[in-house]
Formats: sequence, structure tokens, C-alpha cells
Amino acid sequence: MFTFATDYYIGVFISAMGALQLAASLGGLKGLLIFKSPTVSRTLAIALVVAGFVLFFSTGSRNINDYEGGLDAPTQGLFFFLGASTAVLVTLVVSSLVNHRMRGDERDPSTGVEALRDTNYALALARSISYWCKNWRTQTKRYFSR
Repeated sequence: MFTFATDYYIGVFISAMGALQLAASLGGLKGLLIFKSPTVSRTLAIALVVAGFVLFFSTGSRNINDYEGGLDAPTQGLFFFLGASTAVLVTLVVSSLVNHRMRGDERDPSTGVEALRDTNYALALARSISYWCKNWRTQTKRYFSR
């Protein structure tokens, strides 16, 4: 059906989605949750983490040397990076769409991830970029003046 590398990518993607949802739920970052209820998010997150492992290891023989069709370390690292990066991007996009009504209060841009407690990622990013575009001269002045 799929190649070994594709199975690995899909397993990492599913598990990373679960890990991100679990971390956002436990950290109280409502702007990153796909489901509004923290209990539902945690349950889904644990199920995704387990499902990623189960799907990967149950779809075929996984104890394969890299010279017999398995993944060598650089390829495995690449596919782990791609799977985890895709999970982060999908989480950011889907949670921004699901939580598009979360406006929150106007926070100081230096709050960073804490802004996601009461606003969605897209809005927090737009506010941060707007702030830095307006104030970049005053923020960088101390590094370039005598």
C-alpha cells in the first residue's frame, strides 16, 4: 500500500498532532485547541498518540535494516521533521479556523505564546506583526546607536 517512509511520516504526523493537542490542553492554550472542551481535547490527543504508534507498527514488519528496505538515520530524521512540521502547520491552520471568533484582549506582543490563552493563532500573529512593523525602529535602536 504505502512505502515504509510514508507509513512513518503518517505515524509521526498523527502522534505529533496528538502531542500538540495534549500540550495545548494541559497548558491552557485555548487558541490552539481544535475542540473547545479540554476533556475532549485530552481524550482525542491521547487517542491520536496511541493511534499513530498502533497504525505504524501494525501495518507491517518494522524491524527492517536500512539496507533491506528500512529507513536509515538521515531519512528517518527527515521524515520525522516533515511529519512534525506538518502537524504543527495543520494544528495552527485548523485551530485558527475553528477558533476564528476568539478575539481576546489586546496583549503586549512580548507575551508570546501566552496570547494563545484567549485568542487564535492567526489573530495573535497578525497583532504581533503589526506591532513590530510599527515599532521596529524603537525596538532596534539600542542595537545600532552609539
